[in-house]
Amino acid sequence: MFTTPRTTLRAYGPSDLPLLLALLNNPLVQNTLIPDPIIPCNHRFVTKIEELANEALLYVVIEATGLPTGPQVIGAANITISNLKNRDVTLGIALDPQVWGQRYGTEVTTFLVDYAFKNLAVHRVSLGVLDSNSAAIKLYKKM
Repeated sequence: MFTTPRTTLRAYGPSDLPLLLALLNNPLVQNTLIPDPIIPCNHRFVTKIEELANEALLYVVIEATGLPTGPQVIGAANITISNLKNRDVTLGIALDPQVWGQRYGTEVTTFLVDYAFKNLAVHRVSLGVLDSNSAAIKLYKKM
């Protein structure tokens, strides 16, 4: 488990599936992650979430901490190996639209990029972003 000033990044567990599936079924989130038409993700998509969690170098559930209601799951992030020989990884992050614009993305991305270079000894962190996701592009350029 890792912490940032306002979040806890913890291991994924089976009890997180309903929350992550709801996040990925949010049309606003789908629109930022995939270029395909927005469609509801059914129970078969759970297998994809579990595969990513099991195969990623690092897969974390993001909880906002310090909230009056207690910790709340606000997203997930992963680091996957894209080229082992060259020690290249790919970063992915998905956040609940309710926290967009509150700098959680900046906080978590900064931590994960720093962690990848310092603790995982990678040489390159890459990512993909849709050109329609202007907020993410602004964040990634700043990074």
